[in-house]
Amino acid sequence: MLRESIPQKAKFTENPKEGIPLIPFSAMAGALTGEQSVFEYECERYVVPAFSGADFLMPVKGNSMMPTYISGDIVACQRVPMSGLFFQWNKPYVLDTAQGAIIKRIKPGSDKQHVLIVSDNKEYDPFELPYEDIYAVALVIGIIRLE
Repeated sequence: MLRESIPQKAKFTENPKEGIPLIPFSAMAGALTGEQSVFEYECERYVVPAFSGADFLMPVKGNSMMPTYISGDIVACQRVPMSGLFFQWNKPYVLDTAQGAIIKRIKPGSDKQHVLIVSDNKEYDPFELPYEDIYAVALVIGIIRLE
């Protein structure tokens, strides 16, 4: 059996130079811009081999992205530079906005100044968000789910 086919497990680490920080959802607003109220060194850290490119982990809160993401799931995220920002349409992102952090799919807006914010849960209507109201962006690259 090849090593690549064996599932790799996440593990907690106390080494501040190892692993990925788990940012509490309550501290997420501002975390992408560097203005967070919780510093990375204060966060629990986890080594997750499958998410080596992740910048942070974040718990999911709410049901707007069900069934894809369930409250309590943990998403692995990779920061996206704001300079020259472009979205991979229909991919899930974490956006830091004036109303806090949101996890949503991004689609083209009605004009070049807006993007369409879409929930996976059909009970939530899509809405447009001006680019100028997006402070920071991270691409969701993976998920950890407990049964």
